[in-house]
Amino acid sequence: MRNSVYTLGSTLILILFIIIIIIVLLEIQTVPAFARMPGPTFGGNIGRIILYSIVIIVVIVTRIKWTKHGRKVTKPKIMVESIFFITLASIVTFDSIYNVGVPILFVIPYVILFFGLQHYSYLHSNRLISFWKNSKSGSIYVTGGTHIHLAYVIGTTSRIIISVLFVGSLFSPSKRGVIYINNSTAVLATIVFDLLLMSSLGLLIGINRRTLIRYNLIKHGKDNVQER
Repeated sequence: MRNSVYTLGSTLILILFIIIIIIVLLEIQTVPAFARMPGPTFGGNIGRIILYSIVIIVVIVTRIKWTKHGRKVTKPKIMVESIFFITLASIVTFDSIYNVGVPILFVIPYVILFFGLQHYSYLHSNRLISFWKNSKSGSIYVTGGTHIHLAYVIGTTSRIIISVLFVGSLFSPSKRGVIYINNSTAVLATIVFDLLLMSSLGLLIGINRRTLIRYNLIKHGKDNVQER
């Protein structure tokens, strides 16, 4: 089915997002006003909020541009991008365990979810992307996979937002965000959004693998594409 990857990713993202928002909102309502006082002020977080906002905007703009207008494909570019995003997710996972207090055993479902969705995306994303070759330079371009890139944008930005608002520990010594919640809720929120990040990352790495395979086939003349 053409939109199978999109359906799975979107459904998972929507379910996780709704669950955590409901839990967090209920928790905020039950926390007394004086209990929120120890949390850092908005002014103390404004620098990180600006920085994270810039990251979010860059991620959104680049992904939209690539999926709509296409981008030039090279083996080093795809590999470097994949390594970068995997490294970033690993740092976030370490932060969740070391600073937030997520049990280390949760690395197991994180890894299983990542590899499972990565393989699923690899198998089914071929029909979501299209390639063409520049008639003058011979460069290979790819477009499509909008839903998968959108899933990654949502997964990444959600993890950043949850850190700024409720956790406050992502790349920062502060263990509290703009809105104070108790430790157990912070751990739960972190786990859910880490799973969301791993899901979207798996989908992205899977389509990158498929892109790299198709690129190699086209490069060696084993897959014919339209020239423009």
